Amino acid sequence: MNIYIYVIVGMSASFLLCVATVLFYLKYKKDILQKQYQLKTAEVQYQKDLLKAVINSQEEERKRIGMDLHDEVGSTLSSLRLLVDTVLAQKDKEGSLTSNSLQFKKTIDNIVVKVRNISHNLSPILTGAYEFYDALLDFCDDINQTSKIRIHTTIQEDAEKVQLEHFTKLSLYRVIAELVNNTLKHAEAQNIHIDFSLINKEYKIDYKDDGKGISLNEKSIKKGIGFKNIESRLDSIDAKYSMDSKIGEGFQMNIQLSLMN
Repeated sequence: MNIYIYVIVGMSASFLLCVATVLFYLKYKKDILQKQYQLKTAEVQYQKDLLKAVINSQEEERKRIGMDLHDEVGSTLSSLRLLVDTVLAQKDKEGSLTSNSLQFKKTIDNIVVKVRNISHNLSPILTGAYEFYDALLDFCDDINQTSKIRIHTTIQEDAEKVQLEHFTKLSLYRVIAELVNNTLKHAEAQNIHIDFSLINKEYKIDYKDDGKGISLNEKSIKKGIGFKNIESRLDSIDAKYSMDSKIGEGFQMNIQLSLMN
């Protein structure tokens, strides 16, 4: 009888040992997976921080160049413009004002405007709530005045009130500018529609043109520098995006930014 008890006790001990071993293995496996997840999360965060640092560095350089253009080139052109006005006024009194002189004045005015636009695009003023839209609307107005394409913007009331960080606003501004430039260069479009909305704490930007469209299966799209810039800037602000396009039916990109945090 004692032998049976010893056997049962021994089997129970073995069973408990097996259970303990399995539990220890599962806990060990869970700890390993948790550490792998933490390392992966840390690696993703490091990549995002590095990407932000690179973009911020680029923006600082853009800002420096923009200020130099505005302060030095812009002021020099303005001085030249005043000098031309003085010369033309003297000629006008003498009755010797020519069409070439007027063209010279007009050319300088055009250069001044272009330098100002380049300076603002390099370092747009995005401070405050509505200035983000002001900068975009100024950019779109410049395109409307200098090209055949028409840009139509719609900003829903709720979207106007959204408070975005400066880095986020700047990234979205660059993305939209890149999309517009791509349409101007390649799409042969007549109209661009840019709609801003806020739906269920999702800030949305819908971009669409009526150009010739592209094949989204083409690898050259994702290899292009423009698309890489768009992708990297959206990744840096944790924005999701989707594209839709067919040959002859225009191009569309939908951008979503969660405001839950």
